[in-house]
Formats: sequence, structure tokens, C-alpha cells
Amino acid sequence: MKTLVCVITICLVFITVRVSSVQSQTQEFEGYTIVRTIAGPQICLGQWVQPADVALSGSCEGQMIDISQLSAISARQSTEKLDQVVLTLALIDQKLAVNNDQVKELIQATVNTQVAIDQQVRQASEFLRETITKRFDALPKEMIANDLFKKELAKLKEDILKEVQKSYSTLPKPSTK
Repeated sequence: MKTLVCVITICLVFITVRVSSVQSQTQEFEGYTIVRTIAGPQICLGQWVQPADVALSGSCEGQMIDISQLSAISARQSTEKLDQVVLTLALIDQKLAVNNDQVKELIQATVNTQVAIDQQVRQASEFLRETITKRFDALPKEMIANDLFKKELAKLKEDILKEVQKSYSTLPKPSTK
């Protein structure tokens, strides 16, 4: 009877040690199951299936991979993603450079157009002033023989020239930003 109790005690101790060692062989970390094996820790990339018998180790339904291999794969994937981000940023930079060049061209075209408009307005103003002056100077001598009439015509001429000057000098100046 003593022998039977000894054998049962030894079996219970063995089973307890075995169960605790099997359970301590696996660890969950961020969705991965880390399994301690003779070759070192490995990661189950699939689903970890717990055994029905506590004394047995579980199994991985998927690929088992060494931690160093997973680190290398992860580093390579991170590098590839970073390369893609850098490429995307370079393309954005190129497009922005093209857009900046187009904006500069549009600004220059606007400035050139404003300069041309200002020149045309000056020419039109000068033409009107010359035409008005010529018309008043071309009046027959008999019409301006009367001093009062002559003064009124000179005043009318000056008023018209002032209105031309006012109308053509109120053009807004382009803003430069």
C-alpha cells in the first residue's frame, strides 16, 4: 500500500510539473502566440489550438516562425512601406513644383496683361486729350472772336479734359503679393 501511495504521489507530481511546463511554454502577445521550443522561442502565425489533454502541447494551424525571422520580415516590410511613402511624397512635391510654376506663369501673364491695359488706357487718354484740344483749336475764328464766348469755350475745354483725366486715372492698380 505504501508503494502504491508513493507511485500515485510521484505520478501526480510528474503530471503537475508536466502540465505547468506545457502551459508555461506558450504566451500571448499582441495577437501572436509565442511558443518556447527547444530551438528557442517561435511565433505561431496562424491559430494556436490548445490541446484537449492538458499534458500535451498545443499545435499551430499555420506557420511557425523564429522571432528573429519575424523581426527581419517586419523590418523589410516597414522599409518597403517607408519607401512607398517617400515615393508618394516625392510625387506630391513634383506636382506642387509644377503647380507653383503654373501659378508663377499666371501671375506673370496677369502682370503683362495689366501693363498692356494700362498702356492702352494711357494711349486712349492721350488720344482723347489731343482730339479734344484739336477740335477746340479748330473752331472757326469768328466763333471765338467774342472774349466771353472764348472764355466759356476754354472753360468747357478744361472741364472736358479734367473729366477725361479723372475717368482714365481712376483705374485700380494691381496688387502685388
